Order: sequence, then structure tokens, then C-alpha cells
Amino acid sequence: MKKRPFLCIELLNAFSKKEIADLVHFVSCPCFNKDECMSGLLKSLRRYALDGKEFDEERQCTVYEKTFTHKAAPQTTLSKNQRSFLNAKMNILIHLAERFLAMQALEDNVSYRCELLYDTLLKRQQYWLLNRHLKKHKKKLSQQKEKDTAYYAHQSKVEQSTLNYLHHSGQLTQEDNLADLIRSVDMNYLLHKLNLQITVLSMKNVFGEKEYDLSSMTAMNDLLDLPQYAKQPLVILYRANVALMEAASDETHFNLLNLLEQYESVMPLSVLKDFYSTAINHCTAQIRLGKSDYIKNVFDLYKIMDTKNLLIDNGFISKSNLKNIVTAACRAQEFTWAEKAVERYRQYLRRSIRDSVCHFNLGVIAFYQKDYEAAHDRFIQADRIDKIHDINIRVLILKSLYEKEKDYSDPTMQAFRSAHKYFKGNKSLAAKIRTGYTNFIQILINLYQLRHNVNATKANAKRIKEKLDAQKLNSDKRWLLEKLEELERKIK
Repeated sequence: MKKRPFLCIELLNAFSKKEIADLVHFVSCPCFNKDECMSGLLKSLRRYALDGKEFDEERQCTVYEKTFTHKAAPQTTLSKNQRSFLNAKMNILIHLAERFLAMQALEDNVSYRCELLYDTLLKRQQYWLLNRHLKKHKKKLSQQKEKDTAYYAHQSKVEQSTLNYLHHSGQLTQEDNLADLIRSVDMNYLLHKLNLQITVLSMKNVFGEKEYDLSSMTAMNDLLDLPQYAKQPLVILYRANVALMEAASDETHFNLLNLLEQYESVMPLSVLKDFYSTAINHCTAQIRLGKSDYIKNVFDLYKIMDTKNLLIDNGFISKSNLKNIVTAACRAQEFTWAEKAVERYRQYLRRSIRDSVCHFNLGVIAFYQKDYEAAHDRFIQADRIDKIHDINIRVLILKSLYEKEKDYSDPTMQAFRSAHKYFKGNKSLAAKIRTGYTNFIQILINLYQLRHNVNATKANAKRIKEKLDAQKLNSDKRWLLEKLEELERKIK
């Protein structure tokens, strides 16, 4: 049975070094913290526990002894009372850390901060000050060119607070903002519903058997068709996105791309990124159906995202995004572009995995160029990255060994069998995924034996082909079929 984690340690390990330093100042402020033990506890945890390793008995005793110097030191383990006392203090620290995160979130989110401030000023009848804030924020909103869902959510809160201000200050009979409030509330509602509809459609694409009640989505079409909403760029793009997901076709695909180009100047980067991702997902689905023309389309879309700086988020590029654009470039035979992309984005990868991610992607490029020796060298230089990358590296090493070995090798066969055992016993993977990989490696072993067997015959190749065709789950049936066809040509 998996041990219950120490929630305080888990939370603090998720903090950056700067956030921990800021939390130290926060905890030391008597305005927020009345417990004198907290600063000492945080200092001890920072020194002895926040390194990602298990907070075991030895560490617990060390933290207890260093923090609570006025109490009796523990022996080899904490007593029941000592453990209860430490847990109680760590729970207080959790609440302080949560309060710190909430205050940090308020600093980052103008909408939430203003909403709380408006209500507070209204309750204290600070009408002049509240009115000044409302006018300032309305002016700022009117000058904002790029509008996303957060914009309309904030606008609806400002308009609601304005109505509350006019009511409580006795001015509602002279003036009102009901038209603006209705429009902003409608836009906020419609965009959230459209966003939710896209989520539902995504879930249905992934889990086809799941059913959802979409009657409310259909009912809101009348509201969406009203001129004041139907002409809004964000509504237009959302509806085009929904149309592509509901009826995947060249028409709906290129309609979305044309609209993205038309409204690009008034769309925030985050919104553009989501819509281009939908277009890429459509192309990827078409490729899986055997439509190879879409390979170039995927690469072109990634090039657009690269040019528009849509692949970097908060100063970083995700390892998955880099993997996707490199794979797309390689499949389109754009190897030079792929190599330059790895070098260009190197600085935006997190330092702890930077070298390994670059080795992996340069290995992928070498593999697609059929330089299997160089690919193998790159892959074995990559340390652990994450589950998906680690599995890809393991499989690509097997493929590289298969491709580059000129003669039968017992160590290579042992590598295949070890990988088969690894996937078969890897309970962290879903059963279907495990089966897909074990089937792939079993056929790979059969092909390797056929390739290096001087008695290779058409009959043996046919048996492998029948076995492969019968497999409903295989992680890379297409590649195996290519290798089998190569062997069949050689046998002939």
C-alpha cells in the first residue's frame, strides 16, 4: 500500500527557490502568523526536507530536534506525542503556505483582486474611491485590443460592481449600465459555454464511448446568432473550432485557418495557440487515416506557431511541444529546420532536463535521416526526462539496434527481451498500452530473427505478417510492416 504523503512537504517542494524565500518573509510577519514556531520549522524543513527525497523517520527526527529545541529530543523515531505535535505544526504551516499562494494569485489576477476590492469598498460606503477605480478599469478595458475569455469575465464583474455602486449610492434612478451589463454577462456566458463545448468534444474524441447531454449547447445557438454576438471575433473563432471538431473536413479545417489569419491582430497569443492546436490535431487524425498529404500541413502549422512565438509559455517551451515540432519537421523531411529548432529552443528548456531533451530530439532527427549509429549514441546520452520520453527513447534504441546491426547479436536479442519484460510488467501503464508495446517488441524479435536467419523463407515472413495483422493493439504497426516488406523483397 502506498504511503500517505506529507502534504506540507509535497506543497513546499512545489515552490520555487524565490517563492520559498518570499514565504520565509511572509511567515515572519506577525500580521499573518502568530505562531512563533513557524519560522524555525520552515527553516528546518528548507534545510533538511525540501530536496525531493522521502521525509523518512530520520529526517523527521532531525527537523523536530532542530525546530523545537525547548522540547526533549527524539530517539531513533518520534514518539506518538512528538509525531502529533510535529504534524499539528506542519498543518499550521500548510495553511500559511496556502494563504501565501492565494495572495500571490491575487497579485497575478487583476479581476479577482478588483472584485474583492470593489465589494469591500462598497460595504464601507467608499463611493468616491470605488467610482474612481471603476472608471479607471473601464477605461483600461476599452483600450484593450486583444480580448479573450478572461477579458469578458473581468468586464462583467466591473459592470456588475458599477450597477451595485449606482444602486447603493442612490444614483440608479438617474443613470444605469444595464445594457452594458447584459452584453458583458452574455459574452462571458457564451464564451465559457463554447469553451466547455470544445472540452466535451475533445473528451468524446478521446473516449468515444462517453456520452454527454449537449442540449443546452444547442439551445444557446439562438443567442449566438444575435448580431451583437455573432460578429464578435472570438465567438466566430470558437464556433469555427467547434465546427471543425464536430465535422472534420477540409472545408471546416481551412475555414478555421482563414479566420485565424483574419482575426490574428485582435487575438491574444494564448487563444491563437489553442486554435492552432485544434487544427494540428485535425491534421494528425487525418494522417492516422492514411492521408499522407497532411504531413506537410502539420509542419506548416508548427512553422506558423514558431514564427508567431506561440510555442513558448512564461519563458519556457514544454518538452512535449519541442518533441512534436521536431517529429513534424522530420516527417516532412525538413531536417535542417528541425536541427535549428532544437538549438533555437534549447535556452527555453528547463535547465534540469535541457541536455537530455536536446539529445533525444537530435537522436530523433538522426533516426529519420537513417543515421542509426548517431541516433543510438544520442539516445543513450539522454537521462530520464518523463514517462513518455523515456518510453520513446527505449523503443527508438531498439529500432536503432535493429537497423544498424549487420550481423546477429546475442546482446541485442537480450535487449529486445529485456524491453519485452519491462513493458509486460510495467503496471504504471494502462493495460492496452502495455499490450501495444509488448506486441510490437514480440514482432520486432521475430523480424530480427528472420533478418539474420540464413534459412529465411517466404513462409516464415507470411506467418509473421499474419500474426501482425491479427494484432488489434500494436504501438507501431506501420513501421513493422515497412520492415517486413523490406525483408520480403530481400527474400525474393
